[in-house]
Amino acid sequence: MTDRRIARVVALLEEQWRTPLRLNDLARQVGLGVSRLEHLFRLHARISIRQFIQEQRLREAARLLAATDERVSVICFEVGYQDVANFNHAFKKAFGVSPSEYRRRVTPVTQ
Repeated sequence: MTDRRIARVVALLEEQWRTPLRLNDLARQVGLGVSRLEHLFRLHARISIRQFIQEQRLREAARLLAATDERVSVICFEVGYQDVANFNHAFKKAFGVSPSEYRRRVTPVTQ
């Protein structure tokens, strides 16, 4: 990633992906307009800002599913989703299985 403004946005998104982020605020922090920010981000990152945030949330959800016994609904809200059905759909689209099935596959069975 060569554009320092986009590198800064990526750093901000990696730090703050759990909180609701407004494109206006991000654009202002790096001295760009919203449409220019979106264009440059897609050009350099090869995905949209929204997709980037969703990937961050889903990676963290997968980590939590594998590392904790927390309920799926709790993890859903913890990673920033507002709706469990939407979370389940996005997770299955990204990983090919539901969050519960993902947990079953990655968590060793203890006896």
